[in-house]
Amino acid sequence: MGEIKLKIADLVLDHDNPRISHAEGQQEALQKVVNNQKLKLAKLAQSICEHGLNPMDRLLVLRVAGRPVRFIALEGNRRVAVFKILDNPAVMTGLEMTDALRKIFEKLAKQFARKIVEPIAGFEMPSRQASDYWLELRHKGESQGAGIVGWAYMAQRRFRSRPPELQALDLVLEQGNLSAEQKMQISEKFPLSTLQRLVEDRQVRKAIGIEVKKGKLVTKLPASEVLKPLKKMVIDLATKTVKVGDLMKSDQMLAYVSGFEKNSAPDLSKERRAERSVDEIPVSEFGRPARALRSRTPDPTKRKEVVPKNCPIKVTDNRIAEIYTELRKLSLEDHRNAIAVLMRVFLELSIDHFMDQNNISLKITLPSGRDQFKALDTKLAEVIDALVKIGVPKDRFAAVTRSLSVKENPLNVDLLHMYVHNRYATPSPGELTAAWNNAQPLLEHIWS
Repeated sequence: MGEIKLKIADLVLDHDNPRISHAEGQQEALQKVVNNQKLKLAKLAQSICEHGLNPMDRLLVLRVAGRPVRFIALEGNRRVAVFKILDNPAVMTGLEMTDALRKIFEKLAKQFARKIVEPIAGFEMPSRQASDYWLELRHKGESQGAGIVGWAYMAQRRFRSRPPELQALDLVLEQGNLSAEQKMQISEKFPLSTLQRLVEDRQVRKAIGIEVKKGKLVTKLPASEVLKPLKKMVIDLATKTVKVGDLMKSDQMLAYVSGFEKNSAPDLSKERRAERSVDEIPVSEFGRPARALRSRTPDPTKRKEVVPKNCPIKVTDNRIAEIYTELRKLSLEDHRNAIAVLMRVFLELSIDHFMDQNNISLKITLPSGRDQFKALDTKLAEVIDALVKIGVPKDRFAAVTRSLSVKENPLNVDLLHMYVHNRYATPSPGELTAAWNNAQPLLEHIWS
């Protein structure tokens, strides 16, 4: 068991590959993979012919008893199907496929050679059950970070070209002395295209002392001066202080940057003769942020329990109050899982209490006529709507509202469910405190 080097002839398709229904033999399995993947299989074949196998991947295989020795591909059936077709195009004779797809494979088979892929890197598993965890991790998305985490839009742009607007954003993220909350706001659906419009506008660039040359963001200003307007723009966009729709035209963008106050507007009189890219500015030139004076007031971000000591919530229901009391006492370091479960229960029971008190039904009637309890995210949205209707400012619940659509948000309902039901989802103290911070404004109004 363990690492193994394989040849195409050693490999067989999995008759119980999750991509297909059960197959009775290799030809039927190949047919079902072709039916399932169609042109995607041809794209994979083209990639293999032109670039070989991805060096970051290997097959997960299970040894078949008997002679000659064969290995079932538990992971990598698409690749094995491609190998079978390219190495022996005659197998297509018995397959149903479009003429166009057949011609693509026939053309690729002429340029294919086994040495492109062999020896094939594999890992032999002792049983199917032993592979289940890894297969699920591979094919069920990020799994809270344990699986493959895809690049977000900004990461993709950084990899491809790192355009000027990303150079500006990175400068602010790295040297802007941002708070943790500001960084989180920037990471969630930041309107990069609007920052791009600002950076690309000639009048805006002149007003804030930057230029774009050969794809580089350049300036004659010292570090502190070029950072001020860029930081202002990034934070305004991240916090929606300025609306994207108000920065669509050149005159709107110029009016926006021209209205910057002194602490956000650059002093253009400090321009130097020499021009340099923002990436070339030494870190030391930005200086160190002033060290905060020590205060006797405890830092709420350093608390030992999930509920801050000064939390003003007063729970009036006996059972829910008991849960709240336990939440206030449990140590974040020692009782993460208990806190995650209790916080999930406390949130839903608080919401149910509010709905009962305000005559909002906890159930929904299905088309069949049967009543069903509403999902937590539905109830959460209804409670927020009810509070807004009685005059509570909607922005008080911005973090809670964002949690309904942003999966990475620490208060996301699916994430809270996973803490209860998924044995691989382990909360961190930071995630739990962030979740409580996001929920507290709502809880304060529920129990006011």
